[in-house]
Amino acid sequence: MRRMDQLQEENDRLKILVSQDSLTGLLNRGAVEENVGTELRIKNSGAFIMMDIDHFKRINDIYGHLTGDKVLQKLAHAISCLFFKRDIIGRMGGDEFAVFIPGEYRKDMLLSKAESLYSRALQIGKEMGVGNNLKLTMGADQARAGDTFQTLYSRADLALRFGKAESKKYLNFYEESMEHYKTDFQIREELMEAPLDMKYIRRQLKEPVFSRGAYCQDYQTFLSIYHFLERSLDRTGLRVQIILVSLTDAYGSFVKLDEREFLVEQLKKGISSSLRFNDIYTYYTSCQFLVMTPGAAGKDMEVITNRIRGRFRKLVPDRPDVKLFFSFYPLQQTVPKQ
Repeated sequence: MRRMDQLQEENDRLKILVSQDSLTGLLNRGAVEENVGTELRIKNSGAFIMMDIDHFKRINDIYGHLTGDKVLQKLAHAISCLFFKRDIIGRMGGDEFAVFIPGEYRKDMLLSKAESLYSRALQIGKEMGVGNNLKLTMGADQARAGDTFQTLYSRADLALRFGKAESKKYLNFYEESMEHYKTDFQIREELMEAPLDMKYIRRQLKEPVFSRGAYCQDYQTFLSIYHFLERSLDRTGLRVQIILVSLTDAYGSFVKLDEREFLVEQLKKGISSSLRFNDIYTYYTSCQFLVMTPGAAGKDMEVITNRIRGRFRKLVPDRPDVKLFFSFYPLQQTVPKQ
């Protein structure tokens, strides 16, 4: 008898594991589909609500997937607390949740539930440190004669997508007129996401803090910028000067190896601190730097080279034997091959 009880307990445990979403503890999609389908076959009445988090990808990307998982868990708990035990509540995948409420349910009652859940989601977002980014959009419809899970789900999902694309309301009830929007939704949603994606990309690419002085780059990056500016000169009208700065001894030869590292480092500091933050420079050889000065003309070269020389002299005042030599030329428009 005890053995039978143990087997029954194990079977019950396995049933729970098979039907449960591992992250949130709610029913998984398969269990929702099975349970809702059963309810529709028996009573053919009830309300079905689909919901998802607006721009959830941004929460994952900005705050990390661990925070995203915790947000889903908190939201799942809030949904469970708001609805009744007899209601069928599940996670459909990703950031999508569903609730089926058996029996007759008035629209104003659904609106009240949706309003409470929307407010609670905003509160969870603030508690989790994601600001006002935790917002929900919901779509809903009542069960109709002959409905299966798929037909009811399809209408609620369409109302959800309509809400995300066309409406500012957090709960959208299915209407037949929405069927005309089906073919356009994917394109519309992609177009709506683009500005939000670009805001995130801009934050990713933006230099967090502008450092003072010129911008030091490795040689390959310097070369890529050079080629980009070379291609765009005709279109932009930008003037760009290229300067070669050479560090030598009194006889015009590169400085000795035992003092080269120190002197080159001082020259680097002199170049960086004497140029503008949009100027670019790179190591060219062990005693030479290449400098790119967007927006500078040939007549500016004397001022720029004197500024570099003066700053370097302040850094090594006891080395009058060390010389700086400058060569420069204007960047020319490249002509593509025919």
